[in-house]
Amino acid sequence: MFLWVHYTDMVTALLAMPIAVAAGWVVMRLPAPPGSGPSRTWHLLFGLLLGGAALRVVAAVLLLRNGWEFAGPRLAFAGPALVVAATVFWLWVRPMLRSPAGEWRVAPWPGDYWAVAAAVGAVLVANAAQLAGLRPAAMTGVGVIGAAALGSARRRTRKGWTPAGRWWRTPANAVLGVAVAAAVLVAWTTASQLPAHHSMSGGALDIGGGSAIGHSHHGGASVTTLTGNDTAGVPARRFTLTAQPAMVELDSGQRVEAWTFNGIAPGPQLRVRQGDLVEVTLVNRLPGVGVTLHWHGVDVPNAMDGVAGVTQDAVPPGGRFVYRFRAAQVGTYWYHSHEMSSVQVRRGLFGAFVVLPADAPEQGDAVDETVLRHTWVDEDGVATLGVITGVQGRPVPAGRQVRLRLVNTDGEAATFTLTGAPVRVVAIDGTDVHDPSVLDGVRILVGGGARYDVAFTMPDHPVVLDAGGPTIVYSSDGNAGPGRGGTDPALLDPARYGTPATTPFGADSHFDRRFTLRVDERLGFYDGRPAMLYTLNNASFPDVPMLMVASGDLAEVTYVNRSGQHHPMHLHGHHMLVLDRNGRPATGSPWWVDTLDVGPGETYRVAFRADNPGIWMDHCHNLEHAVNGMVLHLGYTGITTPFQTGRGTANHPE
Repeated sequence: MFLWVHYTDMVTALLAMPIAVAAGWVVMRLPAPPGSGPSRTWHLLFGLLLGGAALRVVAAVLLLRNGWEFAGPRLAFAGPALVVAATVFWLWVRPMLRSPAGEWRVAPWPGDYWAVAAAVGAVLVANAAQLAGLRPAAMTGVGVIGAAALGSARRRTRKGWTPAGRWWRTPANAVLGVAVAAAVLVAWTTASQLPAHHSMSGGALDIGGGSAIGHSHHGGASVTTLTGNDTAGVPARRFTLTAQPAMVELDSGQRVEAWTFNGIAPGPQLRVRQGDLVEVTLVNRLPGVGVTLHWHGVDVPNAMDGVAGVTQDAVPPGGRFVYRFRAAQVGTYWYHSHEMSSVQVRRGLFGAFVVLPADAPEQGDAVDETVLRHTWVDEDGVATLGVITGVQGRPVPAGRQVRLRLVNTDGEAATFTLTGAPVRVVAIDGTDVHDPSVLDGVRILVGGGARYDVAFTMPDHPVVLDAGGPTIVYSSDGNAGPGRGGTDPALLDPARYGTPATTPFGADSHFDRRFTLRVDERLGFYDGRPAMLYTLNNASFPDVPMLMVASGDLAEVTYVNRSGQHHPMHLHGHHMLVLDRNGRPATGSPWWVDTLDVGPGETYRVAFRADNPGIWMDHCHNLEHAVNGMVLHLGYTGITTPFQTGRGTANHPE
């Protein structure tokens, strides 16, 4: 219901603006009295105007079920517009309706035009202001200018009424034209701009709507020094990843001009054991662009996080960079470039990173497969599992234990459906699920960047994994067969799955910092170009204040998604515990995430311990949203960075 109400409201707001302009145009063209009254066209337009304002108020009331966070902002805009329009209709328009003889029932006076103009201006500016992310106060100021200009367009002079055909010659309308042009210019110049040089280091900052108290930076440590305390010695595992162009052939025969690691896509799967000292050398052989490596979901030391302009400079063509960290967390993760990530990830610069338990036996006869869903660059986009676009068979003898590590490398949420065997969901974002129950098949909505591990015992008949097009069929003979059939299993609810267990903190804990991040959807400018913006507390990077914490703080973050899109919020360097969703506590296994998919109309409350000092990105992992400014940062007091982002640098993290 939220999506229907949300987009109906947005369409109504968009349509109301040209209707308001048309209504203003028609009323300014009316003949001077005595004469015929307002035309039927104007009656229709004003009725649509009034109806649209009423519909927007109804939409706001319907959204009360989602909470005041969703209904309040709409009422702040639509409510006053409806009151003004309805008042004008009742006191001025209704008495002026034409009689059967075609004469005005009440002859108009100059104030009538002012009143009608006020209604038109209120509705026009209310809708434009909300869609552009302005505040009600700004709306009121612009509305007064518009009402004054339109109202004064028809006035009584010594020679009689201003002619209808010369309404545009009035001084007030000249002022209105200048005001409109100035408003567009201000909207463009005050939109978030990527500066030539921008550093993440700064003074005391706190996020609007939060209760965090900023900390000033006195000297402090550079992110370059945060390399970890246990990285001495000879690495247990060494890898080299070379970023280079290559032609990737999908199973359909289609060839994709890709950017790859080591000439293959997805890149090589890196498997290590818990406790291993890992060393990865990144070599850049891409022509003309920099590259980095980010370890998605791995809480590495800040200097190893691989974010261009925050923790390092992008590795230039011909350059190299060595990442060195201890693999402390068991689980399924992935790596990808965090330089121009909205382009480079889509083009193929990603791969799987798996950390096995230190005492895990050799794989033996068990099947342990990582399945990466990815949409390749194409006119229409080609969804794949690795390079699989259609249905592919895999031979697995009956009785074998199977673990599938599902990774969504896309920004949009993807549905994975597994049928044909009793199955358990054994891990989410690298963290084991406590006492997972057996399901008769499962359907999982995996947000952008997130991971789910499922396990089952291979039966004597096919098991089908369907990722919304590309499909893998596991069977004893490897025959793909017809793929999946029958009805879909139930959608997994991670907040209710598994059994509760003890956690280091919970909903009733004392929090040192509380933040609220409200996501809105609006039209506007970003970096000098028109864009659909998904804002955080009505701001876009670099204008979103940093979340400031001190080492050891327990922080609570509330995500409120008032837009119509999914936003997989990814906090680098930390795992978050989901406390509640839409006001209902999470009652299943402790739900730990590093990438939380916040759906349209949803509110999540999460908590994390600030135990990994640094400056960390916290952004939407739909990278198309991030590149348009849906980015903020988590900063620890006393931590600075020497790196910069912006047009004048080589660093463009999104």
